[in-house]
Amino acid sequence: MNDLDRLRQILLEEDRRALAAAAQRLDVAESRQHGLADRLPQALEAVQSGAQRERFARAMAAPVATALGSAVRGNRHLIIDALFPIIGPTIRKAVGEAMRGLVADINQALESSFTLRGLAWRVEAWRSGVPYAEVVLKHTLAWQVDHLFLIERASGLVLHRASAPELPALDADAIAGMLTAIADFVSDSVGRDGGDTLESARVGEHVLWLIQGPRANLACFIRGVPGSALYARLQERLERIHAAIDAEGASDELVASVGADALDLTALTRDAATAEPRRRTAWWPLLLVILAVVAALAWHVLRDRSWETRMEALRTRLGAHPGFVLTALDDTRRPDVVVHGLLDPDAAPIEPLLAATRAAGGAPQLAVQGYLSTDDAIVLRRARRLLAPPDSVRLTVGGGVLGLDGVAAATGWRRPRLRAPMIAGVREVRLAVEAAASPAEFARAELEQLARQLPEIKGTFERGVAAAPDSEAFVDALAERLRGIEQQAATAGVEVTLVAVGCNDATGADRTNAGLREGRGAWLRAALIERGVPAALIRVAGDTDPAFQDRPLERSAYVHMELSSRP
Repeated sequence: MNDLDRLRQILLEEDRRALAAAAQRLDVAESRQHGLADRLPQALEAVQSGAQRERFARAMAAPVATALGSAVRGNRHLIIDALFPIIGPTIRKAVGEAMRGLVADINQALESSFTLRGLAWRVEAWRSGVPYAEVVLKHTLAWQVDHLFLIERASGLVLHRASAPELPALDADAIAGMLTAIADFVSDSVGRDGGDTLESARVGEHVLWLIQGPRANLACFIRGVPGSALYARLQERLERIHAAIDAEGASDELVASVGADALDLTALTRDAATAEPRRRTAWWPLLLVILAVVAALAWHVLRDRSWETRMEALRTRLGAHPGFVLTALDDTRRPDVVVHGLLDPDAAPIEPLLAATRAAGGAPQLAVQGYLSTDDAIVLRRARRLLAPPDSVRLTVGGGVLGLDGVAAATGWRRPRLRAPMIAGVREVRLAVEAAASPAEFARAELEQLARQLPEIKGTFERGVAAAPDSEAFVDALAERLRGIEQQAATAGVEVTLVAVGCNDATGADRTNAGLREGRGAWLRAALIERGVPAALIRVAGDTDPAFQDRPLERSAYVHMELSSRP
């Protein structure tokens, strides 16, 4: 080695050793770089099982959330295709669970339809206008908090979590990242001015509530129909967490302790259940339904009872009607009634007896056959029809015995007297009719009998001089009785004067009543004159006439007959 080489060695020896060491380090780094892909899974597993697990998770939260958000925005279809094998079975399972729950709810609703509780729910549905099925679901579905996550707002990192003991644990980080991405997507694309965020959603059989806070959010998965008190309790828990973090700083140990206390599901459910307003059972809808049912039953019973009473009264009246035999009363098609029986031709009409059924809205029908009755009343009517006795002869029937008494002309009573024993229902005739000595005596006897009968034939008035609806028939019958009275008076040799007498009731002033009496008498006189009674025979009773001071106190009018000897 020459001097130049020794000098170069002396001067550059340290540089050579430094270059050699650097080259060796580069070789080692290159060899490590080539084996990083093989060592990285082992390193991640070591971090996950070591003491730095939470620190590593917080450190990776921000980049993972940012990368996931970018992937959702840029490769949405790729994400959907990747999640499709998981979403399909999950949806089918959720639909199956929902259908099973729906069938159970329907069965429960059907089972409770005809119970007292079911009736009360139906009244509540009718009163509130809500479908009956929704009322049943509201009362039968209980709620339960299955999962609760405390998520850091900025990074989407799960700070704390809690789940029901009987449920399997969920991938908290994946759920937190997904919720954060969805909330950001809703706020960016749907929210107005970035202020609107995701607050609630339905995930399968769960209701998701996302309660926002300035530094952390609460994500609550609820099964069933939660009440409003639960939302208030969740807000209170989130406010308590923020108050503790802001007061003492957001250390990992503080977040863990505060989150464990605030996210206690047992205490949360107990507080929400006690805070839920207990609805007092309203008994009045059920009482109203019971009263309505009782009223309907009572009305039905009273209606049947009233109808039976009415039919029993009708049977009694028909059974007591002379000349009619009731064989059957068909009221199956009420209020229409069919009356079956036997009716004598001389019996009084039975239609007036059916007025009660007409008042009830029915149309009564008669299905009767003729027969001859032996009732005394019918035999008397038959005798009067066949014998046509004068007014001076009185007929009576008792036990089939026909009695005749009075005064009659000897020539005019011979044929009726011979016909009397042949009347159906008469088994014996007792005659006590005296033959008048002369036609004048007979005519006078008839006039005296007519004078006794006329005051009993009265017409009624409603108010003033307005006659009652049946007054026309009354005047017709009265005019028929007075027809031929002039000839009869001439035969008897007497003067006949007819006095139309008007009456009033006890109400009203004396002067008014005097005018009413005179007006009613004048009305009766004019009505008789219209029907052929000679006007010269009729006068109106004077108000001061002593013979008519004791008039009956009633709204009526009648005719009084005065007989006097001719000069």
